[in-house]
Amino acid sequence: MDGSEEQRRLEGHLLAIRLYLKHHFPDYIITETSVPNLHHTFTVMNIETGRRHRLKVDWKRLSDASNTPENTRSALDSSEVASGMRQVGNTDYYW
Repeated sequence: MDGSEEQRRLEGHLLAIRLYLKHHFPDYIITETSVPNLHHTFTVMNIETGRRHRLKVDWKRLSDASNTPENTRSALDSSEVASGMRQVGNTDYYW
């Protein structure tokens, strides 16, 4: 598999996660950092309340060639990731 195909797949997964977070945290700003081959971190922050939650996604999940963005979205929902992020509060939620 060439690098551009892998990059498109990775971007598809990241987009699915962004859309999920925007849906579950509508009044929050989303920022991202990435440590390639380790993890990608999404931070959602509500400027008015100061609330912050972080989602740290394992790189293996993002780079899995058998995974699709649709599967990623479904897994976010079935795992109730947003709820988990709220429960852990200001610490990282690993997924």
